[in-house]
Amino acid sequence: MTSLRLRLLAAATLGIAAALAIAGFVIVSAFDSHVRGRFIKELDDHLLQAVSLLTPQAEGKASLSGELSDPLFQRPLSGLYWQVSERGAILLRSRSLWDESIPSARDEVGVGTPQVRELRGPRNKWLIVVERTVVLPGPDGDRRFQVAVAGEQCVVNEARKDFVRVVAPSLAILAGLLILASWGQVRMGLAPLGGLRRQLEAFRAGESERLNGPFPRELEGLVGDLNALMEAQAQAIERSRANAAKLAHGLKTPLAVLSTEARALRARGETGVADSLDGEIGLMNAHVTRTLAAARAVGPRSPVASHTLAQPLLTRVVGVMTRLPRGDELSWEVEVAPENLELSIDQRDMEELAGNLLDNARKWARSRVRASARRENGRIVVAVDDDGPGVPDDRIDDVMTRGARLAEDAPGTGIGLGIVTDLAQLHQGQFVIGKSEFGGLRAEVRL
Repeated sequence: MTSLRLRLLAAATLGIAAALAIAGFVIVSAFDSHVRGRFIKELDDHLLQAVSLLTPQAEGKASLSGELSDPLFQRPLSGLYWQVSERGAILLRSRSLWDESIPSARDEVGVGTPQVRELRGPRNKWLIVVERTVVLPGPDGDRRFQVAVAGEQCVVNEARKDFVRVVAPSLAILAGLLILASWGQVRMGLAPLGGLRRQLEAFRAGESERLNGPFPRELEGLVGDLNALMEAQAQAIERSRANAAKLAHGLKTPLAVLSTEARALRARGETGVADSLDGEIGLMNAHVTRTLAAARAVGPRSPVASHTLAQPLLTRVVGVMTRLPRGDELSWEVEVAPENLELSIDQRDMEELAGNLLDNARKWARSRVRASARRENGRIVVAVDDDGPGVPDDRIDDVMTRGARLAEDAPGTGIGLGIVTDLAQLHQGQFVIGKSEFGGLRAEVRL
């Protein structure tokens, strides 16, 4: 079980079930003990009433001067019985016993001390028997009588069952309410984690630069560590960009010197060496350009990522393209639907991506280039269409290869679409090319 909420709820449910089961057992046991005590007390009261009515007579006989108050003693096999015996011989018994008897205790009961026993009686049913030994004066002197009153144990058992039938649903309802309360408690207790998660999502989307409270005391340490990590990551990105800029600046002079040497060699007629040197310089420039683009890229999880409006960004990049060679000779279009469409990508990453797509279209288009952005199936689609020669199906993979060009005499290094591929992968997107409705190339990035 990986859900913390389910773990807590399961633990609470098990705890509640165990606690209520124990509570139910204790309550039922206490009720059973109470009912049994009351039943024994009633039997003893009947016994004392029988003793008060018992009259010894001559010749070893005895009688009751009246009837016991409970009419069940008069009903045969009613479940409530009394009996008077002397030295094991039964002298008197209730009408309810009919022709049955209550077995006497094996050990003589002390005078005045009640003894409680459980045994089988009429109809083989379990009885609770209260028995006393009493000494009464008679015509022939003092006599010792054993007086017993018994009641069927099923009376206590039925009372317990009735009580359980009432208590069990009540405990079940209580368990449900407690589990519901525990669920609310778990939700309330874990709510700060949901807030922390939302703030982390806002941070990843570039909507905030740190986690802002208030947070519970238990989370303050974690939040502080996360903020420190975010700040360290932001500083590392800035240092990486600064180092990339320094590297680019540092490579300009050596590459410029090599280009000068190549021109000098060509001027001296060493064309083969100059061409070889120019090729290596171009390859170095391509690799440096792609590496620097990757170093400058922010990525989707950076603390400096942000939401970028597609319309003004594409318009701005198109404006830059019009100032490049052949840019003013082409018809440029920008289509964004809806107009307020936001791109969940860093602005500099998007400018790099759109710039390379549009620059490739500028080099190959005959007269028309269109940049568009739209939302499709939950993803953002940025596309550039041109009316150039396009790419044959069997050469698409070559175009996607780093530094590859369809024509070796074409302007540029052929590295632009490779940079687009890298940026699309960095942002967990997809870069595809195909045929445009204008007849040329359609380059499309899905983010």
